Order: sequence, then structure tokens, then C-alpha cells
Amino acid sequence: MSEECSDRQVPPWLYKLFTGHQYPYVRRQAKFGRKDRKPGEESREPTRPEIDEKFWEIYPECWVKVLQEVKTGMIVSFIELGSYEPGSYQELVDGPEAFLAREYGKKKIKINFYQGDNFVCTINFKVDGWTGHD
Repeated sequence: MSEECSDRQVPPWLYKLFTGHQYPYVRRQAKFGRKDRKPGEESREPTRPEIDEKFWEIYPECWVKVLQEVKTGMIVSFIELGSYEPGSYQELVDGPEAFLAREYGKKKIKINFYQGDNFVCTINFKVDGWTGHD
């Protein structure tokens, strides 16, 4: 499986979310955080091992915010449903649909990942047969 990270594993959806091109936080940290980079030197794209290393540095420090999308007319807003400290959301990672359905019911939910105050990435779920805004 090409989405594996050394001997540690996370679900492929999570690894791709953190390291893909849609949300460049981890890639940028790997690109500009190299210890061997000299001042003024042009930055090169990070290698897969550099990205993996940075992922495993950042991911364990991330906390999660769970938001519900609420649409009123043409306006979309978000209501915070909960948050989870680093290391306390393994069930969410392992089975997001089942976890969100059980904890929050049928909703359109956004999950935001943060490292401290820094936004890392987000993913949306239409949970448990959600068909439209209430």
C-alpha cells in the first residue's frame, strides 16, 4: 500500500488529507523546515520520506474541531459541536462515518485539524443518510 508511513499507519484518507496538495501545511513544513537548507538557497520539493517524517511530527500534536454546516438562504455558517485534544479521537479517525453518526446524528459535518493555533486541513462528511438542511 503506497499510503503507508514507515511502520506506523493511519487510514489512507487521513494521510492523503494531511499530505496531499489540497492542504499544503505538512508539505510546506517539510519543504521549508529542512535543517540542511542554507539561507538564500532555493527550496526544493520535499521527498516522500521528508513528508512522512513531518507528518508524524505534526499529526500526533493535532487537535480536532467538529462543526455542523447550517445553511440559511444563501448563507452557510458553522456551529461548533465539539473538539478533541491530540490523541483522543482515534475512533473518529478509524471510522469517521460511524463515529459522527453516533455522536452527532444526521448532519453535514466539517472536521478541522489544527496544530496549536495553526489550521492544518479540513474534511466534510454527509453523515448517516443526511439528505438536506433541516
